[in-house]
Amino acid sequence: MYKQLLWTVLALAALPHDGLARQLPALTRLAVQARADVPDLKCEPKAATPRTPASPNPDPMEMPTAELVESLALPPALPPAPPYAASALPLPTRPLRIAIWGDSHLAANFFTEELSKQWEIPADASMHALIPANMGRAGVRLPLRQSCVSPQWKYELAYLGGENASAPGPGLVNMVSAEAGASLAWDVRKPGQRGPETVRILYQQTAAPLLIGLQVDGGPEREITLAASPGPAILELAAEQPISQLAVRLIDGRLRFHGLALMAAQASPYVMDVFGYPGSTVAGWKHADLAYLSSWFAQRDDQLVMLEFGTNEGNVKPFDAAGYRRILSESVQNLKTVFPRAACVLIAPGDRGVLVPRSANLRTKKAARGGPKQARPGKAAAIDLYLYAKIHAEIGRIEAQVGGAAGCGVWSMQTAMGGPGSAYDWARQSPPLMAKDLIHFTVAGYQRLARMFARDMGWRAGPGGPP
Repeated sequence: MYKQLLWTVLALAALPHDGLARQLPALTRLAVQARADVPDLKCEPKAATPRTPASPNPDPMEMPTAELVESLALPPALPPAPPYAASALPLPTRPLRIAIWGDSHLAANFFTEELSKQWEIPADASMHALIPANMGRAGVRLPLRQSCVSPQWKYELAYLGGENASAPGPGLVNMVSAEAGASLAWDVRKPGQRGPETVRILYQQTAAPLLIGLQVDGGPEREITLAASPGPAILELAAEQPISQLAVRLIDGRLRFHGLALMAAQASPYVMDVFGYPGSTVAGWKHADLAYLSSWFAQRDDQLVMLEFGTNEGNVKPFDAAGYRRILSESVQNLKTVFPRAACVLIAPGDRGVLVPRSANLRTKKAARGGPKQARPGKAAAIDLYLYAKIHAEIGRIEAQVGGAAGCGVWSMQTAMGGPGSAYDWARQSPPLMAKDLIHFTVAGYQRLARMFARDMGWRAGPGGPP
């Protein structure tokens, strides 16, 4: 049974030395009964969505062949990749507390997992203290054994601005529902490790009380009324032994879920919080309500903060370089306002290729074999294989200038890869380092980039550094 211990501490306004009025979250503590030998969490199967079979594409898009890439040589007018904009930064002294925000390149966590290895952080010692509210989103890997999301939730993305950014969670993404029965469940154990003794559920307290059902480690559900000052809030669940699983069911109210905070009895000296969401842009840092956002970090002392963005910004046609510079400048200033004492690093996007119709590849192969004149590249010559390479190079130059002016380190994935056009070389490596979409990387590619990053920033790299 649960221990009958429940109390609430109302949120207070704090004015730190940086001048930003931070609203400390309202804190509700609840002692819970954890159990041993809890089986793995099983999610309810999702109903299959009927789909109409698509008609076969007679000319599907695919990666250009080496022959086609060579036939459309790198334009001489293509500007070079930007150099690294800052000298190597010293790695902050341990204990390390690091936070990094980004897009799909971070969401799967392959880059940051390898980065932890480069810092020689023991696997059982590193810990993600804050887990963003992006459970159930395709392309996201979290340091949780399992998470289950019912269909009544919608994602709220700060980079879209407006209401989406008015009450941001630490990852600049929320999950929101007002439907009774909406549920979330998590197995907070990591593979081969025990769960934490304390778990915090981050949410927005509304003026009207919220009613939820709470279940811990498969025990009986208990109804909890959440009532405190409106604003950022925390429901802290503490047990005398490690917690394995939690389940929350909305009974009444509108719940804006911001994420989880995992707190072991013995604090880890290594914390790297990863906030990656597919499709996101740096504009989340421009639009977010800073007082609300900073509440999640008011009692922390992060030593290093990083922003990895640019890929999705470069996908908008036409690319507005001046507009991106303005948004990035405001976003970096806001980052430094929230973290005035932390070192900062901007990570510019990698190189990106262009998919082509299969017919273009076939025509080029025929031409290479000395085929008839009509089989020569023809229309393939009109394909700009370096469209995104040029845009990403421009984004890299802007990040170098903005980051340098703000006193941040800057590192370019594209430069590390070899510059504009390198996506095609990375895709032809064995094993491939670039994914077939020529936008993302394979696991091996992300690992290679992390090793290069650690090396180029002058941070200690363990065995197996980049060639």
